[in-house]
Formats: sequence, C-alpha cells, structure tokens
Amino acid sequence: MKKNTLVVNKNIFSNPTAAYNLLLGSAGVLIVLGLIMVLSASGVRSYFTSGSSFSIAGRQLMWFCVGIIPMWLAFKIPPKAWKRLIPAFLVIVFGLELAVFLPGIGIEINGNRNWINLGLFTIQPSEIAKFAITIWAAQVLAQLEKGALDQRRAVYSLIIGFGLISTPILAGGDLGTTLILAAILMALLFLTGMKYRHLFGIGLIGALLLFAVLMTRQSRLARLSSFLDPFAASNYHGAGWQPAHSIMALASGGIFGVGLGGSRQKWGNLGPEAHTDFIFAVIGEEMGLFGTVLVLLAFLAFIWAGINVAIKTKDPFTRYAVAGIVAWISVQVTINIASVIGMFPVVGVPLPFISYGGSALISSMMALGFLVGAARREPGAKEILDKRPPLFIFNRGSK
Repeated sequence: MKKNTLVVNKNIFSNPTAAYNLLLGSAGVLIVLGLIMVLSASGVRSYFTSGSSFSIAGRQLMWFCVGIIPMWLAFKIPPKAWKRLIPAFLVIVFGLELAVFLPGIGIEINGNRNWINLGLFTIQPSEIAKFAITIWAAQVLAQLEKGALDQRRAVYSLIIGFGLISTPILAGGDLGTTLILAAILMALLFLTGMKYRHLFGIGLIGALLLFAVLMTRQSRLARLSSFLDPFAASNYHGAGWQPAHSIMALASGGIFGVGLGGSRQKWGNLGPEAHTDFIFAVIGEEMGLFGTVLVLLAFLAFIWAGINVAIKTKDPFTRYAVAGIVAWISVQVTINIASVIGMFPVVGVPLPFISYGGSALISSMMALGFLVGAARREPGAKEILDKRPPLFIFNRGSK
C-alpha cells in the first residue's frame, strides 16, 4: 500500500499540466476569496461614504471584469510578440508615471502622489510598472543568455532600467512598490550569475538609500518606531494604532473566526485600509486560522507552480519573466502579511489578488495570464490541454 501511494504522488507531480492546473486553481481561490472579503471588509466604510454597503465591492468586481481582457492578452501573446511590444509598453508606463506629477491629472492620497485621475476612476501606474519592468528585464537576461549582451552591459542595463522606473514611484512617496521593485531587481541580478560580494554591495547601497528615504518623512520614522512596539503608549494612539488592532483582529479570530461580516476591527480601528493593506487581518478575524492558512496554502501553490514553469520552460525570455513574476508575488505577499502580523513596518503594500484596488488587481491578473500561457506551452502540456474542452478564456494558447 505504501509503495502504491508513492507512485501516485510521483505521477501527480510529474503531470505536464500540474503547474497549469495549480496556477488556475490557486489564483481562482484567491480572487474569489478576495471579492468576498472586500465585500465584507469594506461594507462599513462603503456605507458611510456612499450610502451603500456594496459600492466598493461592486467597483472591485468591475475591475475584475475589466482585468479579464489584459489577462487574456497576456495569456495569448507569444514570446516573440512580447519582445516587439515591450519597448512601447515600457515607454507608456513610464509616461504614465510622470503624468502623476502634472497638475490636474495626478492626485495625492494619504501623502502619496501615485494616482492619475480619469474622472470616474483613478489608476495607479506604479502597479502596472511591476509587470512592465519584469518582462523588460526578462528580455535583457534572455539576450545575455544568448550572447547578445555581455554580463556587465546586462547588469548596468537592469540597474539603470529599474532606477528610471523606480525614481518617479519613490518621488511620489510609494516606498512599498519601490521595495518590491528592488527585490525583483536583486532576484534577477542573482540569475545573471553575479558574484555574491557584488550582490551584497548593491544590497548595502540600497539599504543606505532606504535609510535616507526613511529620514525624509516623520510619518515613515513613526511607522518604523511603532513596528517595534505598536502597543507602547507613545505609539498606540498614533502610527501603532493600525498594526496593534491588526494583531488584535488576528488574535480574536481563533480557529474558525467570528464569521463573515462579524469583524469588529474593521469598524474604524484598521482605518480606511481594512479592505486594502489590512485585509489579511480581517480574514484572520472573520475566518480564523482556517482562513489565513487557506490563503497561505493558495499562495504557496501559486508560487510552487510558477517555479515549476520557470524550471521546465525552454525559452529564456519566458523563463526569466516567470522567475521575475514569482519573485514579485512572493515578496509582495511576504511584506503584506509580515506588516499585518507585526513583523515588518507598514509600507502600504496590497495583498495580490485579494486586496481592493483596480490597478493592483489588473496587474496581478496580467501576471497570471502570462504564467498560465507559459504553463500551457510546457513540454507535453499543450498536447494534453488541446484535447480538453474549452475552459473559460483559456481554450487555445499561443504558439
């Protein structure tokens, strides 16, 4: 019996479509759970700001429907076409980043100037920049692997490219997205074969720059000090209020939570971010340990599937793009959850697929589309999937 079990497990993980199925399944769980929890977490704020408990959740559902189009395009576009589209895509994103500083176009929220006002809604270019810079960097690394670039030129290109994209984001006050872009850069520099001492040197320079940025705003220093002890008298009624009540929410959830809609901390104690940066705390309070573990397992499955695709794919551009996306999602999930449980300062990073935010959701869905398209092109996967009935929009992959 034990021998048969081992054989079955080996067959499951060697299935060419395992990564494809895991990506769709885990992302589906996260998106559906996200829509439910945005409705629950935003109901109070939504009612007091618009008179309806469903307005914020309705907008999130709308953004999900809008995001299906770029997700489908990212799924369908083959690697060769991406290489032609990347320069224009990157220029457009960089132009949008600069547009946030134009009077009458860019708007400031909570001290950060990272949004463009389009009348009925706003967009955040820095979220789309995560996807754009990742696939551009993948193209640079693919050229390095093919010998079209030497290592020095490739490294300089990556550092300059990430610097150009990150500068407007950091100038607008978005430290969280800057940290994520820096983590993607370090992961990709590691893939270039850079020596560890050089990676350490770049990381040290980045840490010093981060410290300098922290010193420019009193609010950032307050967040850093409150992170060490949010319950201290000097922090609790200030920058430590949200982290402290986030921990309270998780602690009061128990094993199975207080039930959907039953959160107490979302009634102002988590500020206006209950359905955005602190949605994991609401999940922990309303769904308990069961809900938080479900989220963690879904993300682990998503990341494992992405790593599997990166290892198996033969196309260098696809391999590096998938690796960059996996690094991006992994770091963003880690920072968000670590902030919620009090292990990292609050830097305003949403939880991918779950937190409210149209730009963030669309960017994550584009990444999902790219990963699913790459998984579908895995050796042996395309032949099997072509025999299946059409599954939503993922019926025929790119060649």
